[in-house]
Amino acid sequence: MFVKEASNVISIKVGQAFRIRFWEDRTRGSRWQPTYDPALFTLLSDDYQRTRNIRVDDVGMRYFEFVAVKEGRYEIAFELRYGWKFAAEDRSSYLIEVTA
Repeated sequence: MFVKEASNVISIKVGQAFRIRFWEDRTRGSRWQPTYDPALFTLLSDDYQRTRNIRVDDVGMRYFEFVAVKEGRYEIAFELRYGWKFAAEDRSSYLIEVTA
């Protein structure tokens, strides 16, 4: 799973944790979903922190924390999805460069 045109590049070492974050508007029913190879990365946490303190609004930051298991260059792709839609609204990809 490797995409040359990934707009975001993260360089880390094997076993080092890293975080990726997105704005997420749960009021509209959207959620970011990652696609990655579990043999290459371990998902440590998938957290959401609300940033607005209004009863009818649920907007915040979504944090994904991963650890790389293997050396190499890999992609993690994210799609912004709604529960009732088949296609993703938005996509974002990260090229992860992992060294020993």
